[in-house]
Amino acid sequence: MESYRGFIVLVDISGYTNFISSHNVESSDNKKLSIGQAHAEHIISDLLEKVIDELDGVLKLNKLQGDAALFYGVSKDNKDLSEKILNKLQSSFDVFNKRLNEIKFCEACSCGTCADVGNLKLKSFVHFGDFLIKKINQFKEIAGQDVILAHRLMKNSISVSEYMLFTKPFSEIKNLDSLGFVEDRKENYDDIGQVDCKVFYPDESLYNIELLTKKSWLGTMYSMFKYFYKSKSKKDIELKYNLISP
Repeated sequence: MESYRGFIVLVDISGYTNFISSHNVESSDNKKLSIGQAHAEHIISDLLEKVIDELDGVLKLNKLQGDAALFYGVSKDNKDLSEKILNKLQSSFDVFNKRLNEIKFCEACSCGTCADVGNLKLKSFVHFGDFLIKKINQFKEIAGQDVILAHRLMKNSISVSEYMLFTKPFSEIKNLDSLGFVEDRKENYDDIGQVDCKVFYPDESLYNIELLTKKSWLGTMYSMFKYFYKSKSKKDIELKYNLISP
């Protein structure tokens, strides 16, 4: 095991659990249920992959955890890397919401699950601290108290679904004034204690989203068929980023 001091970042798709399970009790039609679950997995994987691709090169993807992706970053110049991380996180929100807009045709799907695609949101958690890199076979995994802290922050008192949360150690390296208004918050945990945070709430009106031409019914059906024709899963992302063996 090797010890490092660096950046720990989690990105998480809000509404994932409800998106996957909200229709499970609404239908006894097993065929419809299985289609809804397959579509949910495809959409979540698609959105998550777009965000991961955007962050790749600045951060190293370490693991997928359901609706979330865990990254880390190490540099001799922490200030420079923190600037790059902040810029990429901002652009990842653009990428996520642009993709959501592009697949709005899914809302016309009869499976039930797809109708809720517009409720999906993105949030991120950024920390700076110590961690170990453990090698398990040919793969690497980060661990340590600061990694646990980053995960704890995913369960917090914030009432909205889309935001960027930064811990004090990160904001001491990178000034967040460029974001505009940032809220100071304190989150409390029984096993960790009080954690000082800063939270930024992205303005949806600032997303670089082009208005798409409304499709005809036939065009919408064709777009859905083409989109879901080749199923996508989180395993595909893990293979793409060499997180698992082929």
